[in-house]
Amino acid sequence: MQNISLNVRDFYKKYFQIDEPYEFQERIWDLILQGKNPLLVRAPTGSGKTEAVIAPFLAQFINNDFIIAPRLIYVLPMRVLVNGIAQRIKKYAERISPNISVEIQHGDIPDSPFFIADIIVTTLDQFLYGFARASRQVGYHIDVPAGSIASSLVVFDEAHMYRDGFTFSIMRALMEILYRSNIPFVVMTATMPKTLEESLFERIEMDEEQKIFADLPSSSKIKITLIDKPLFSKEDINLSDELLEKIKKKKTLIVANQVKRAQKIYEKIKLRLDLRDEEIVLLHSRFTKADRAFHETKALSLIPHKEDGKIVVPEGAGIVVSTQVLEAGIDFSAELLLTELAPADSLVQRSGRCARYNGQKGEMYIFPVEEENKGYLPYEKKCLEKTWEWLKNNPDFDIKDFNQVCNFVDFTLDYKANDYEAADTLIDLYECVLYADTEPRNIQLRKSKPVTIVILDIPDRSGEKIRKEVEAKYLEHLRNTTIKDVSFEIDTNIAWAWFKDRLIKYEIKWRYNENTKRNEFEVIDLFKMRTSREPEEEDPRINPFGIYVIPKAYYDPTLGVEKDGSPFI
Repeated sequence: MQNISLNVRDFYKKYFQIDEPYEFQERIWDLILQGKNPLLVRAPTGSGKTEAVIAPFLAQFINNDFIIAPRLIYVLPMRVLVNGIAQRIKKYAERISPNISVEIQHGDIPDSPFFIADIIVTTLDQFLYGFARASRQVGYHIDVPAGSIASSLVVFDEAHMYRDGFTFSIMRALMEILYRSNIPFVVMTATMPKTLEESLFERIEMDEEQKIFADLPSSSKIKITLIDKPLFSKEDINLSDELLEKIKKKKTLIVANQVKRAQKIYEKIKLRLDLRDEEIVLLHSRFTKADRAFHETKALSLIPHKEDGKIVVPEGAGIVVSTQVLEAGIDFSAELLLTELAPADSLVQRSGRCARYNGQKGEMYIFPVEEENKGYLPYEKKCLEKTWEWLKNNPDFDIKDFNQVCNFVDFTLDYKANDYEAADTLIDLYECVLYADTEPRNIQLRKSKPVTIVILDIPDRSGEKIRKEVEAKYLEHLRNTTIKDVSFEIDTNIAWAWFKDRLIKYEIKWRYNENTKRNEFEVIDLFKMRTSREPEEEDPRINPFGIYVIPKAYYDPTLGVEKDGSPFI
């Protein structure tokens, strides 16, 4: 099948400006061109997995000979990853031809609504919804013409990051459909445990040569220290004067597992070290889109990072307090990392933001989580206990050694697909493949479903006058196309908690008006309905995929939603 005139090393040197590709990159080049399908690639973060899989695909454009596939669909677990990967691929594609189209497809930026670009970078949600034609259930999405996926090379990158059996079951079903349809695909991961690999590929035949393991040497080092006390407990931080002094002197990253703890740690650290606003920043998933972008830019201004291939080291103090949102999408290199205990794959991802670049040295302090108030959430308590025990029994663990990392992950994690939980979606998915006119009703990627929160500058009161003000403010944002700047998504469980705490006041409900032939919205005062009653734990007034309003009085641009009592991330 191989018919590319340029050899792999010449291609990397000419188009990627990489003098010497890694051995695993050369193997992937050969295997893809030989038509080996599928491939599983396990390689460290930042090792060049993306380059490895797009190189043979892009090489087709040199001879205009599409022996692999005329289209590539690059699937990622999160929106936050999409833009960065798309820009990276676009940079390489432009070096070959300005006519190679690279487009983005996710909920915020629908560049390629019909999957018709040469290269599409998308999320697994969008890939699934489009594959299953689930438009009425989830709102706007892509529609996939019959030939689009069938004529594509599909890449599932960061495949370890979904972390729940429900999603892995859907992913496995998609992989099996592609496999049976003889559509080439590649699964790429840094920290996929062996149990998950066996579960995902249970009904897919693969030779050993199709499983690529890249053990690359690293010259960076991280010294790991386990601390006996939780980082935050009893409403205060547990940090020695010595460690506080280190935090102030070094470029520091502090990671908490829950938003509410991250907010409190941020406030305590800032107060204890008498820091200015310019010296510290908080990151988590419950900022509006505009505020989150501002905070991410600020984080890069505080911690060493690369710009145009060169390391930039900001002056002065620099402290980033974050939740697990930084495990993907933000590439910087702290000198000091303080993190709450998390599953092995999360700890490895967090360590990738410390001493990230060759030759650097860093320190990593790992703290247990408090046992009270479900402090272990969003993770399973047994998983954290197993991880802590392994770390204690392996004091010489080198988290920059990929072989040791894989042993750590394989021993402590037991991720598997769960077809029982995902049964309804699986039935719909397979029926969509069998019957082209089937309209799916139960398609979802995760067991939980999101709602959208909109932060509006309205009084914290009820009444018809305020309801009309909500309507006017929302309409103004729609007209100015700024509605996403004041919005963010959360899990329905969090929305229930916020509704119970009376942070959520109004619902924005969209309906299609048959008379005007237009989509129109109305604002519903949730505490003035005929059925109005005290909020419950799982209140039917909060619905998946709904849009809800929180008054700006409960939202701080530096902290996020205040009085956040939800135990979920």
